[in-house]
Amino acid sequence: MSLASTFTLSVFAMFGFSAQPRMSERALADIAVIRMPRMVKDEIYKGIRLDQPGRITFSFGTTYFWASFGSSQAYKHQLFIALMAPDATEAEYREHPRNWSPSYDQRREIRRSALGSGSLTVHEGIYTQNALKEPAYALSYVDRTRRLHIAWHAVKKEITLEDAIAAMQAMVSSFRLKREPTAEWTEMRDMPRADAENRLRKRTLMAETLRREVSPAMQEGKPVLKDGVYIEWTTDPEPRVQLLLPLGRVRIPANATPVTRPRPVPKPNDGDPAAHWAGTVGWREHVDGEWTASNRENAYLPFPGISAELAKGEHDPAFVEFYYSATIRVEEGADDQWLVTLQWFFDDLPAVRKAWTAGRLTRP
Repeated sequence: MSLASTFTLSVFAMFGFSAQPRMSERALADIAVIRMPRMVKDEIYKGIRLDQPGRITFSFGTTYFWASFGSSQAYKHQLFIALMAPDATEAEYREHPRNWSPSYDQRREIRRSALGSGSLTVHEGIYTQNALKEPAYALSYVDRTRRLHIAWHAVKKEITLEDAIAAMQAMVSSFRLKREPTAEWTEMRDMPRADAENRLRKRTLMAETLRREVSPAMQEGKPVLKDGVYIEWTTDPEPRVQLLLPLGRVRIPANATPVTRPRPVPKPNDGDPAAHWAGTVGWREHVDGEWTASNRENAYLPFPGISAELAKGEHDPAFVEFYYSATIRVEEGADDQWLVTLQWFFDDLPAVRKAWTAGRLTRP
């Protein structure tokens, strides 16, 4: 009898006689069903994910409560189940799910074996997330016959290695395809072409708007002044357009420290119309012998061409200079409403200028 067969039989033996986790059947959208440990409680992203070539992914997890207060969620379990495409490549099978997030210290491989018609690899390490440090397993199952890829993070306090392997065998054995997602495979493989086409469409919309509303002869890196607003576009490192209105300046009190210099007030709550302005307030000031720009709202700093325009003329280091600006990432995240016109920015300017004159945009 081969080593693989012996191992498979031993797994079945463990499944039959150990106190393995309780299993329950879960639907993978309308595409498949699978039995998984009940201790893996929640579906992290509802439905299918087509964000990775070669696979349709379903993700589940069980989070810590207190340990999840920090930069991101901490997981007792994180389970990704992927149906691989009929034409998935070896490289695509080797990849982990895109949102697979566990980080391990002292990570090492402790097992690599055949399991059913696929192969199982197990690593162990110290799972680190926020302030949490827990010994954990990372199990990866790859099965080209079933077109199945399973990645499972489990802390050791939750499950033994033997029970985790038994549960993996149960998951694999129970996996059943209800329909071949032909339309989804077509959409997924067409994504690169569709994405390139959409990016070109957005660039075209923005270019037409700049020609129509700013200047037919507008050039990259050469800001144009329209109604007191500087407008500049660039393609480095990606297509972006920036609109910036210089507001004015505020004197720095004689006893001010770097912390107490004039600064923009925080953006108000939703009940205030200013909360819905498209732009944010930034500032320029003289620090350590040079003028620097800042923006507390993590918005983009003035583009090089606009910065050069702001630097012209006389500037007094005894003042902080303020501006109101908005930046459009043309291809990334910008809806068409921000591309077909720039009027959304100019519509806010009467209220912005009024608030500036009334002294409501900077703290005393």
